[in-house]
Amino acid sequence: MRHSLSLFLVLLTAAPALHAQRLSVPRAVPVQPTAAAPLAMPVNNGTIATLRPGDVFEMRLSGMPAEYAGDFNLQYSVGSEGTVSVPLIGEMRAAGLTASQLERQVESKLVNDKIFTHPTVLINIAQATRYVSISGGVRQPQRLSWSNDLTLSSAIGNCAGLSDFGSPKGIRIIREGKIFGMFNLTELQKDPSKDPKLLPGDQVVVRE
Repeated sequence: MRHSLSLFLVLLTAAPALHAQRLSVPRAVPVQPTAAAPLAMPVNNGTIATLRPGDVFEMRLSGMPAEYAGDFNLQYSVGSEGTVSVPLIGEMRAAGLTASQLERQVESKLVNDKIFTHPTVLINIAQATRYVSISGGVRQPQRLSWSNDLTLSSAIGNCAGLSDFGSPKGIRIIREGKIFGMFNLTELQKDPSKDPKLLPGDQVVVRE
């Protein structure tokens, strides 16, 4: 009996200490999620269209009296040699340049030649010049999207070939409003090296 009472007193004395130790054990503190760092926006690697022979564009000038600007506010066509004729400047290289690059070159030329002091040039490329049109004696006359490897015979092939009344002779390519040449489709098929490449804005007319 005395032994049991002693054990009870020991346990009773130790209980507060054990309780204190239990309370002193640190509890895990939940970690608040941190906001993720914003992802870097992808870089736009798109290419910018450049002028090519056959392209047509409009040019507008400002920064000078309107009567002088009007002499430049015209529609221009890039020639087969890649140049364009600008009033008071003459021939300028245009092929291979973007619209903004050509704008800066025209502005610099006008200033350096002391034509105008503070000109501003704006160029708008006509989107329709990225096509060629095929008409006349083909089965499916249409406007075709231009590509660098588009030839006369392949363009006619894309129109399902000659119609029942279409003639393989005297096929005309009209470029910049003028007849560029007349071709015989049969001869081109025999000798592909003579098959002319088409340029944006070309018109192909097949005789019927």
